[in-house]
Amino acid sequence: MKDITLFYYDNGKKAVTTYDLYEKLKFVKADQCDLLFIHTDLAGLGMPNTKLKRTEFFGAIYEVLLALKVKTLVFPAFTFSFANDEDFSVNDSTAKYMGALNEYVRKQPGVVRSLDPLMSVIAVGERAEEFYEVGKRCMNDGGIFDMLHQIPNVRFLFLGAKPTHCFTYAHYVEGVYNVPYRFEKWFEGFVTDRDGNTYKDSYSLLAGCKGIYPAAMVPFEKHMLKHDRFERISAGDDEIICFKESDAYQAMWEALDENIHGFLVRPFTEDDLVKEVKPRNGNRVVMVP
Repeated sequence: MKDITLFYYDNGKKAVTTYDLYEKLKFVKADQCDLLFIHTDLAGLGMPNTKLKRTEFFGAIYEVLLALKVKTLVFPAFTFSFANDEDFSVNDSTAKYMGALNEYVRKQPGVVRSLDPLMSVIAVGERAEEFYEVGKRCMNDGGIFDMLHQIPNVRFLFLGAKPTHCFTYAHYVEGVYNVPYRFEKWFEGFVTDRDGNTYKDSYSLLAGCKGIYPAAMVPFEKHMLKHDRFERISAGDDEIICFKESDAYQAMWEALDENIHGFLVRPFTEDDLVKEVKPRNGNRVVMVP
């Protein structure tokens, strides 16, 4: 791995190199797991080095992640295709809504993309093939997050991203907890698998009831901080956060025990619990909240 400048920050006065990023990832113990699930928001880290081509830039970051030598890396490649009345192709549907790095990784050799027209993931490494055929109930038994919960020694990495704002795993825990403000919603469409076979199928996820509006998951963060479960370090203009899946599950459960309304903008009433997805008004669904 070459030492390449990736970002400039602090108004261009300082830089983050590949070596810097690698050491920071080691500091937050991103390497101390058997499976690492990676959320990214690179924009907050600083200004990308314009001397690098896009493929060089994303390739260098991907190389740093591979250098951690974690047995399996997993990235979200969610499309919510069926929820948007779109068909889904394992090989061709892009992961651009999850960030340019994820779309870059999707196209790399040895990467397996899950057969999931709502919440697909891309995986590379020892267990990658296990993520091809996942359950059709995305946030229930056999879905991606249930798989993560059943695998020992899993960590979540937030590279610039915020776990209080983009931690979709929380909805899986809400489902296991059986919160009254979410319900299982089924969607239909056509799937094209990696071998080119096209067929009609149905998949589900947990949608928020019509009167429900989710908020930042501050109660989860509070419980993680209370028990010192976050590993974090500044990186460029933002930070890197890493933590165990098992700790996240427990903290989510504790937060819901403390306040069932804690992940919502306001406490729900019986009138809010209408099992209908809020209208899209013509806009594309990025997440069914």
